[in-house]
Amino acid sequence: MDGAATDRIIEQVNKCPSGALSFVYNEEQEAGESRVDAESIVEVTPNGPLLIYGNLTVRHPDGREEKKFKTTALCRCGGSANKPYCDGTHRKNGFEG
Repeated sequence: MDGAATDRIIEQVNKCPSGALSFVYNEEQEAGESRVDAESIVEVTPNGPLLIYGNLTVRHPDGREEKKFKTTALCRCGGSANKPYCDGTHRKNGFEG
């Protein structure tokens, strides 16, 4: 079984409205192509996640870092199984905020 072409995978990831999906290039010089050059903007969505538009680095307690580009959704309800990222649980647990 063959995987999809890189361009097709990137296209699908970029369609993710919450930013839960992301990609990285294997070669550093290509990574800049997917970055947003604007300042980062944080949007507090009603009864939902924090949406961060722009480039950011997420530093985890174990020291691991993830680079995120475009839109990243962070959990506010505390119920996500994919913390710190939103997985849509706020819709099921009645989160208001």
